[in-house]
Amino acid sequence: MEIASTTHSGRFVILLPYCLGLADPASNGKNLDRARELFDSVTAQETMVLVDNIMQSVDDIELVKIIVTRMLHSFTKALAAESRPFDTSIPFHRTLMERNDRINANLDALKPIVTRMNTGDFTASDRASTKTIILELDALTDHYMMKENILFPVVERFVEESGCVQLMWAIHDDVRNTLKTLESAIEDMRTPLSDLNKLFGKLFFDMRSMVFREEQVLLPAISNHVPRNQLLALSEDQQDEGQVDPAKGSSPHGTIDLVTGNPTVEQLIQIFNHLPVDITLVDAEDRVVYFNTPEHRMFPRTKAVVGRTVQNCHPPKSVHIVQKIVDAFRKKEKTSAEFRITVKGRYVRIFYQAIYDGEGKYAGTLEVSQDITDIKDMEGEVRLLDWDTP
Repeated sequence: MEIASTTHSGRFVILLPYCLGLADPASNGKNLDRARELFDSVTAQETMVLVDNIMQSVDDIELVKIIVTRMLHSFTKALAAESRPFDTSIPFHRTLMERNDRINANLDALKPIVTRMNTGDFTASDRASTKTIILELDALTDHYMMKENILFPVVERFVEESGCVQLMWAIHDDVRNTLKTLESAIEDMRTPLSDLNKLFGKLFFDMRSMVFREEQVLLPAISNHVPRNQLLALSEDQQDEGQVDPAKGSSPHGTIDLVTGNPTVEQLIQIFNHLPVDITLVDAEDRVVYFNTPEHRMFPRTKAVVGRTVQNCHPPKSVHIVQKIVDAFRKKEKTSAEFRITVKGRYVRIFYQAIYDGEGKYAGTLEVSQDITDIKDMEGEVRLLDWDTP
């Protein structure tokens, strides 16, 4: 369902130029004069459409963040007129609210400690308390992952103007990076006070702002467009489904001719789920059609991702790389791509392989991710069974 009718309103043709002009507020006076009288009546739905149009009009995601932050500042009175203006009885919404309350509580506990830090009274106890709070906030970023893998795919399915979820993902990454940097900075006694203040300031702003964007913009805006039964079906448990039960597959005992053998559907599921890698299959139209579910998946996936474009399955900072790979595969300029990154202290290899049909036509891409932390340090041979080796 679209909310594009908003873009044809007289209000929209006044508000959008004002918002885009916020890239340079000093030269935005005329747009401000026209738009100012609308600020107190802006709705969450209008805001969501405006963000989508800004995302389409501005290529630089960092500039988009600045523009949208300034825009939300202009619209705060209207958007904050009612606290949590959405159906709070929906279980998934209640989960998000509970997480947001915990985020705010931790930020509130952190504020007086930062104040003492700036007066030179930053004791060892304060340092330890700060680290504990940062670790708690880091754990709460699972809340962001829930949105990325469970909520966002549903929003994209029912709301065409959903560019705001990509912006949210970019800010999620900012928060995760800030927390990681802060954890190291707090432990290093040589970290300048100015650096700590900058990091804390960014953390407070981004996390508080995200609570506002979720509760006063995103959830209210989608409430009339995503069917209630879809919202009720959202579940935190989708993030931790673990392995797919082969018995729940379609005709689990039917066989499939693979030329070199005829395994059953159940056996195929077991094969894919016991491989020591994460697998995601994307079709020729750039849509996810399958992913395996090993017991310890490095990159979480939920069933909501099936049918989602591969571009929307990656954070904004990576989308241009994904697009470059897919375009090169489609044109047969390249047939594979490889990356090696560190994820939560583990060394991970990510490999993309182009797939072509029997006529050589591009048929999709296979993404394979593997934890190679222990493999990369292997040396010599192991010819004997070493189960008894400590």
